[in-house]
Amino acid sequence: MLAPHPDDETLGCGGMIMQKLAAGARVGVVVATDGGASHLDDPARKTSRHALVEMREQETLLACAALGLGAEHVSFLGFPDGALMQHAEALRERLAAVIACHRPSEVYVCALGDGHRDHVALAQAVQELAAAGRMGDAEHWEYPVWSFDFRSWRPPGRTNKAGYVLGVMGMLHTLHKARVSSVSLRGLQDRKRRALDCHRSQLGLLENEPDWPGLPEQFLSFFFRDRELFFHIPPGRILR
Repeated sequence: MLAPHPDDETLGCGGMIMQKLAAGARVGVVVATDGGASHLDDPARKTSRHALVEMREQETLLACAALGLGAEHVSFLGFPDGALMQHAEALRERLAAVIACHRPSEVYVCALGDGHRDHVALAQAVQELAAAGRMGDAEHWEYPVWSFDFRSWRPPGRTNKAGYVLGVMGMLHTLHKARVSSVSLRGLQDRKRRALDCHRSQLGLLENEPDWPGLPEQFLSFFFRDRELFFHIPPGRILR
């Protein structure tokens, strides 16, 4: 499971990770960026980038442990948060090395339609590896995160309305080309919530940062419904 940032593994795939582990499958999580740019534009931020990177790594390990995944199955590529696109070639090579080493039967990555620049960079990297035949026999799946917030669909310089229209069109295009599957969260929502609670830096729960905002509950509610969604990407096809 490939996550662009610490917390995406739990938001988009927490239920899938628990279900796979319960079925006896081998599961690994790879986090692409260091998470250090969170709240970077907040003038009240007191936490240094180095401290935040260390904090978010520990949060991820705790969250994965809550899902049932040991630290030995979680790795961090450490690319700079917010700048993944600038490291596209290195990212592809690191991912190709991970895939060649572990030879997974399935690869899950954030959705290209998420809109966030790091999510787009990671999704594109995996699509390009798949198109180049560098994913072995692994099936290619995408999971939505920021796709649930239409503001992430807005291209630079466009209004929210235009972004919404373009985003809906893009999502319909994806659904037309990709098979949709889901994983049941029945009986797992509370455990997934406990895992997400480990990502305190993203929930506005830092004791030394009383004004530190967290992800809004309205957005988080999408991840605690009865199912997680996944899009199967056809072999060798790049979706735009």
